[in-house]
Amino acid sequence: MKKKNENKKDDRKRGRLARFLGGDVLESRIVLRQIPLVLTIVAMCLVLVAVRYRVESLTKEKAELKRRVDYMREVRVQMRRQYQESIRISRIDRDLDTIGVGLVAGPPYELRIGE
Repeated sequence: MKKKNENKKDDRKRGRLARFLGGDVLESRIVLRQIPLVLTIVAMCLVLVAVRYRVESLTKEKAELKRRVDYMREVRVQMRRQYQESIRISRIDRDLDTIGVGLVAGPPYELRIGE
């Protein structure tokens, strides 16, 4: 008896497999009603992939812009130092001009007082 039951189950499995491979399952009404759902899920997956790609590209662009901003800040600091140095030199020149000495472009002179 057990052998007959097992044979019937095997026949049912083979029948289901043959129907599935033959395409009969795709013609059933239940499957046909689910096609819009499957297409919606596939569309959402495609949108997810597109959005993820866009986010990654924006993240890379943000990192590149951050590096450029850091570089520009360093350049600004260097330019500010040069500007401060030039202001200091011009102040010294102005103060020396008021005294009447001025910046000397030649060799240094030795000043002797009270000889």
